[in-house]
Amino acid sequence: MRRNYKKRLGSRNYKNYTQENLRACLASIENKVSTQRRASEECDCILRLSEYGFPLTAFDLRIVIRTYLDRIGRKVTKFRDNCPGTEWVSSFLKRRPCLTQRFAANIKRSRAAVDKETVIAYIKNLEDVVRDVLPENIWNFDETNLSDDPGQKKIITKRVAKYLELIRNTSKSSTSIMFAGNAVGELLPPYVVYKSKQLWSTWTEHGTKRVRYNNSPSGWFDMNIFNDWFFTQILPRLKKQECPIIGDNLSSHISVDVLKACDQNNIRFVCLPSHSTHLTQPLDVAFFHPMKVAWRKILTEWKASVQGSRETVVQKSSFPVLLNRLIDILEPTREANLISGFRKCGIFPLDVNPFRTVDQTALQDSFLQSLEAKRLEWTKGGTTKRRQTKLNITPGKSVTEELSKLSDDKENGELAKPSTARRPRHRRASSESSYADSVNMSVHDSSDVASLDDLENLEVQFNAQAEGCGKNIDFKPLVKAVGQYVVFTYEGEIFPGKITKICEQGPYVSSMKKSLKSWKWPELPDEIQYHWEEILGCIDPPKKVSLRRDIYSVPALNQIWRS
Repeated sequence: MRRNYKKRLGSRNYKNYTQENLRACLASIENKVSTQRRASEECDCILRLSEYGFPLTAFDLRIVIRTYLDRIGRKVTKFRDNCPGTEWVSSFLKRRPCLTQRFAANIKRSRAAVDKETVIAYIKNLEDVVRDVLPENIWNFDETNLSDDPGQKKIITKRVAKYLELIRNTSKSSTSIMFAGNAVGELLPPYVVYKSKQLWSTWTEHGTKRVRYNNSPSGWFDMNIFNDWFFTQILPRLKKQECPIIGDNLSSHISVDVLKACDQNNIRFVCLPSHSTHLTQPLDVAFFHPMKVAWRKILTEWKASVQGSRETVVQKSSFPVLLNRLIDILEPTREANLISGFRKCGIFPLDVNPFRTVDQTALQDSFLQSLEAKRLEWTKGGTTKRRQTKLNITPGKSVTEELSKLSDDKENGELAKPSTARRPRHRRASSESSYADSVNMSVHDSSDVASLDDLENLEVQFNAQAEGCGKNIDFKPLVKAVGQYVVFTYEGEIFPGKITKICEQGPYVSSMKKSLKSWKWPELPDEIQYHWEEILGCIDPPKKVSLRRDIYSVPALNQIWRS
């Protein structure tokens, strides 16, 4: 005979309440007291943290809850040290379907520093370009690479196993490939670039039709390869149409021939803002990720096959076949992904405010301010770096910490005002006009120590030569505008350059370098920030003196620089 008894409250966790308490809770929710609002604020705070680039991990969430409980003076006996466990996190996420756990991609600080205003300004400028243009004529191009690494896979093994290995040949090699698609989902045949000095016939066989193959020693697109892609792949499709082409601002993507062809065929290039392709590039936003996922699956299957298991890397003769399989897998979702990418980037339909954020009314102002300050600290640098002073040390000499600090004190006392910008390492100094080489900082060997008088003499000599640098030369009045050609001082030398950007601290100047009696632009742009005091004035644009080589003449500096 079973004995009937009344259940004691608290004996079961899944129903630890009375009917009266349940009705009271429902009444408080109906009266909008606090329960739903607090739950909504919890979700909004977590979403805002993720939006600001500092998402919470499961461990972070547990620490936040423990801090909250300690602050209100509440002790939860189920939690160890008042900190919830992993099971509580799982239950928390189940109760809030708007939250989930996913892998986060790591981005550089320069990318995180791209703010909402920059992207909105770019889209507003884009509005003039795409107005009244059909969506099939709005194109985006970008290059990426297909690597030889299929990634790690989860396997089943015993718990005590320490070293888990999977026999599979992989390498760090990759193959560059260019894609182009439009706002209605059309995708042009890809353009493949192998890393090789020669191109062999077997590397182009058994692939997708109309795919073009090329090669370069670096394996990347240079100007000649980009020209070939433009004239053979995209120009025949866009010829004689009003088409904007959206792409990144790499210098290798622009040439005189391409610009002339664009003018003749009413094609306009639109360059994306720097470090913003993860937000403004439709191919990056919605197409490349599913493509890379499908590629890793194809690569895994191929390496498990008889042929793939014998090869150390993906052979170039096998790449066309694998690429053909990849395009077939992407075909069912290709159109939807491209359309989604253009829509999410605010290009088509044109949306000047493509980023939809969480309602800020549910969050406290102090919380938003702290998040904004944290983001600025990480993306804008936060703290100011200590100013560095170059020590001109004679070969074979040395300097002590005390003398180095002493010279720094002299510098801070108006000995000189060196630029705080990062100095390039490849500028060529002149042996005749450089005053920095003629000034020896406080150095010593085992038998000679520089004194304070030496530093005072150094100050007089330094100031005299610094004041005379470029003062006897008449340049044009300084115009503080982007695109102006200017001359500036760098360690006592005078260099020509072009203003590319203006900030509160001063302009960014792309500098030319000396080439015998002439000047030329370096292959890698030599662009750093200067103070306005270092800009001596404006000059006429440099004149090209060689048709075959990029050699220029700067007449305003002929009396200063002599080879």
